[in-house]
Amino acid sequence: MPIKFLCIALFLMLSVSSFVRAGNHSEVTLVSTELMSGLLEQTDQGVEGVYPDFFAQAADKADVRLNYRIVPWSRAVLETEKSSDYLLFPLTRTTEREQRFNWLAKLWEVPICFLTVTRPINSYEEAKKLEGIMVWRGSSHQQRLKELGFTNLVPFDDPRLVEGVLAKRTNAAWYTPCNEGLSLCESFNLKHDIIIGEAVDNETVWLAGGNHYLTTEEKQRFIKAVSELAPEGTLRRRILMESKQ
Repeated sequence: MPIKFLCIALFLMLSVSSFVRAGNHSEVTLVSTELMSGLLEQTDQGVEGVYPDFFAQAADKADVRLNYRIVPWSRAVLETEKSSDYLLFPLTRTTEREQRFNWLAKLWEVPICFLTVTRPINSYEEAKKLEGIMVWRGSSHQQRLKELGFTNLVPFDDPRLVEGVLAKRTNAAWYTPCNEGLSLCESFNLKHDIIIGEAVDNETVWLAGGNHYLTTEEKQRFIKAVSELAPEGTLRRRILMESKQ
C-alpha cells in the first residue's frame, strides 16, 4: 500500500509540475523600450501606441495573451539575447547580430535620415563633417555609423535630450528613422523646427528571439499571425499615419 500511494503522489507531483511549466509559457512576452512618434509608450494603464495595437491584432488572431517588458534598449537587447522566452522588437537585422538572434517575423522596412535644426544633411559624407551625431545607445544605428568610420557619435538613452543637444550643438544631427522627425516637435513641444534630410539608408526591423529561444505553441501561433499581418502593410500604414498627425 505505501508503494502504491507513493506512486500516486509522484504522478500527481509530476502532473502539477508539468502544468506549472506549461502555465509559464501561456503568455507571449514582448520586450522593447519606449519609442517616439506614438509607436510605444508605457502608461499607468499599460502600453499604448502603434506597435501594441498591431500586436494586439495579431494576438487576437492567434488567440494568445501578451505581456510587455519595457526597459532601456541596450538592456532589452541583452536580456532577450540570454532569454529563452522573450521576443524583442523592433530589432534591425545586421551582419553582426545575425547569429545572435532568431529572426522570427519581418515587421517593416524603415527609411533612415539625419535630423537637424539648421540645414538638411543628405549624405553620410556631409554628416561626417558635423560636430556630433546622436544615436540610440547600443542600437544598430550606432553600429552602422561606426562601421562607416564615424568618430563623432553621441550615444543617448533618453529621447528628451534630443532638442537640448541639437539646439546647443547647431552643427549636430540625429541619425534615426525618418518618421520619428515628423512628430518630434508635437511630442515634446520643441521650440526649434526639425529639418529632415533625404533618406540615406533603409533597414529592415524584425520581431526576434535570442540565441536560446525556445518555441511554444502560443509563440508559433503569434509569430504566424504577425507574419501574415505585416506584409499587408497594416503596421507600416499606421506608423506613417501616426507620424504625420
